Amino acid sequence: MSKPKKTQANTTSAAIHAMLSAAQPLPAPPEHVRLRTNDKPFWDAIMRARARDEWTDADLIAAAQLARCQSDIEAESLALESEGSVVENARGTQIMNPRHSVLEQLSRRQLALMRSLRISGSSTGERKEDLVKARRLQQQAERALAEVTDDDELLAT
Repeated sequence: MSKPKKTQANTTSAAIHAMLSAAQPLPAPPEHVRLRTNDKPFWDAIMRARARDEWTDADLIAAAQLARCQSDIEAESLALESEGSVVENARGTQIMNPRHSVLEQLSRRQLALMRSLRISGSSTGERKEDLVKARRLQQQAERALAEVTDDDELLAT
């Protein structure tokens, strides 16, 4: 079975598609995947990294894992900042804070998830220029939609 032909990013139909897509809400995580309250800002940022129609069900699961990972990195970084890089163990010896190792593991997981989601700039099998153009078009459409929405709120008051 052949794949449907992709619309080139520099066409009018692509601009219309991007505007219609931007009007849609960001994809929600699958029902069987749990996101914590702190994960939501990371989820939203990840969802904006691609055009809406690029997300598959499997990608949404990995994106939720990435959002949790990024949230954990932020929490661990804040804890490390308050505790300091050197802590005292039970015997009174100063040691490197174990959170450094935790952050290293979380950072590696983050990079692996970003690679699997193709949002880290790695090769995707598609022409990179087309993806960049399509994503830029999506972002422009989202900004235009936000401006129109802001104008509507001003007119309503």
